[in-house]
Amino acid sequence: MAPPPQNHLEDEDLLADILLRLPPDDPARLVRASAVCKPWRRVLSHPTFSARYAAFHGPRSGPPVLGVLHNPDSRELDRFIPTTTSAFRPSSAGGARRKRHILDCRHDRVVMYDYDDRSSSGEPGYVVWNPITGDEHVIRNVIDELSHAAVVRTGDSSTSSVIVAFVGVDNPEEDCWVAQSQFYSPDTGEWSLHVYINLSLEGSYELQDRPAAQIGESLYFLGKSATLLRYRYGLARDYFERRARSDNVLTVIHPPADASRNLLRRGHAIVMAAPDQNEIRLGILYRQKLRLWAMVDKEYSPGTILNSVGQWGARIVVDLEPVLPWPVGDNNAKAKERVSLTVAAEIPNFIFATKGKDGVFALDLESLRIRKLCDMGESDGFFPFVSYYAHSWLLSVASSKLPESAGSR
Repeated sequence: MAPPPQNHLEDEDLLADILLRLPPDDPARLVRASAVCKPWRRVLSHPTFSARYAAFHGPRSGPPVLGVLHNPDSRELDRFIPTTTSAFRPSSAGGARRKRHILDCRHDRVVMYDYDDRSSSGEPGYVVWNPITGDEHVIRNVIDELSHAAVVRTGDSSTSSVIVAFVGVDNPEEDCWVAQSQFYSPDTGEWSLHVYINLSLEGSYELQDRPAAQIGESLYFLGKSATLLRYRYGLARDYFERRARSDNVLTVIHPPADASRNLLRRGHAIVMAAPDQNEIRLGILYRQKLRLWAMVDKEYSPGTILNSVGQWGARIVVDLEPVLPWPVGDNNAKAKERVSLTVAAEIPNFIFATKGKDGVFALDLESLRIRKLCDMGESDGFFPFVSYYAHSWLLSVASSKLPESAGSR
């Protein structure tokens, strides 16, 4: 008698190769696959599968944009708006509370300022929210001068540990500017050393409400007139061991010398990391032109202590008028003509543009290809939620700590 035909799906190596090809922007397929049978779930929950899945999808297109988080002007608008191709929804309503204001979003975390928390405790209230698991962590005892926040992962993509970096610039005595910094670890509940430097009155150092750019263990915060404040939080962590100084940790970087005063005053600026993660880019949108400058980060090596900055290199000019679906205008035009730009740390070669109710668009700076992500109403700041939700879900399967399944909502 001939042996029964072999069921190739009983070969777990072959099955893993098939499941690797499930698209990352539709995590519900992975959820359904895990429910088929025990062998399928065993493959998906293997400790190495999540890393293989991220490696398989990452090099080609990067993590997908699952939606847009924003601070809506209207209470009738949802805080999270999924893209047209994404089935993802946040695991809890933590981000939907109307008295929470989003400050930063990256590495599957969202930092929010909670006005309700301040009213109950008398202190500024900050919340770190994970839209995938629904977990929240409240940060207490943030001094008022630390007004801008950025959340960053510590270590590689296999770790879920993050820190929240705070910086601020103010002019308390009107005789000098003071830049301050400190970071907080939700894992340990501990604060780093509080580092500050004095700045001269010659210039305006106030920070803008734009996402910071990360290169290595440095964050670049954008100030008015395209001035940058660099915070080397890695050096702040090892401040005494490495015999650092305050001005090694905090540094002001002035705008490019060839940027006109009119451009700096009226343009819409953004700061981002280059795809190779060793170069900082400054972009200024004025009318229909996006002008890009680049500077190599000389402190990219974690072992470097000396405080030095590079020089802004030759700019690239991108004409957005034929690319974007509406006139760009400038900052002094009517509100309906203004364009807001932002970036996402996980896909540095993209910029995101919106005119509020006209929707959010993603633009590839290399190919100049553009696609609409979603519709969005008027808001005070928007943040693309870029994530291997599927990768995070697989890590949860491996540790048997499953978030609410995407297919159940």
